[in-house]
Amino acid sequence: MDRRPLLAAATSVLTFSVGPVLVAASTATAPVFAFWRGWLTILATVAGMALLKRGRNVQWPTGRRWRPPIIAGCLNGIATLLFIEAIKLTSVAGTTLIYQINPVLVALWAIPIFGERPGMRFRLWTIVAIMGSIVVILGDSSGPEGNPLGVAMAGVSVILYSIQMVITKAGRRTVDTLPMHLIMISSGTVFVTLFALATGQDFLDMTRADVLSVAGIVLLPSGLGALLFIWAIRWLPANIPPLINLPIPFLAGALAWLVLGEAITAAHMVGGVVMLAGIGAALLSASGRRMLAAGSIPKGPPVGPPPTT
Repeated sequence: MDRRPLLAAATSVLTFSVGPVLVAASTATAPVFAFWRGWLTILATVAGMALLKRGRNVQWPTGRRWRPPIIAGCLNGIATLLFIEAIKLTSVAGTTLIYQINPVLVALWAIPIFGERPGMRFRLWTIVAIMGSIVVILGDSSGPEGNPLGVAMAGVSVILYSIQMVITKAGRRTVDTLPMHLIMISSGTVFVTLFALATGQDFLDMTRADVLSVAGIVLLPSGLGALLFIWAIRWLPANIPPLINLPIPFLAGALAWLVLGEAITAAHMVGGVVMLAGIGAALLSASGRRMLAAGSIPKGPPVGPPPTT
């Protein structure tokens, strides 16, 4: 089994963990924040392709192959708006708590689309990992807040994100990494821009802290993290990415402790140990190893050479 896709996805999780902290540190509205995050990510991606001279080698999709990245991008745009607003209405803890159902949702979509049916041990250890992550979140020093609108937004956001993840994986069978990333971020940003214009947002209402937060998002989660994740998701079973995303609250809490001086409680440590043990045991179970070795790519023409050992 080539472990590079798993390593790439795990690395993307480290970058995604920065996102909630940067969003919470900003004062910009969700549409304005998402607007600048989207367009600056597009510019950074195009500039990177030009600098590395990768633009000439990109094979853009044709015909119906455009649909998955466009649909996934729009879903991501909506989910991002709801996620940012949910954090502002509730808290990082409250929003990420609801996101812990993502592995369950993706597992449901993966059965009819990819034919994935993880074994009982994989499912049980996944539940253990989810419970550990929930302990981490409930042990957050600020505690989750129960704003009903924020909770509803977070709930809709996680449903859309799980669907987007499945569509992205299905689309990767015919669309390569760079086009998938650029089309997704472009379609999502167009949606966000239209929404921001319709709601009369002031795009220049940004503080210096907001600018730095957006720059951090563009560089890490939306840039490096997204590229690594989109590349890896083609080679990984659909059940694996949401599982290894569970440490994000723990890592975000550790980052908030280092950068913002927030307290680390015993619940963080105990929940983190339980969560990591659950993830490791799920991946090392017979079902987990079998899925990692086989992958789960829907039938269709391959895109680029598979990873080689």
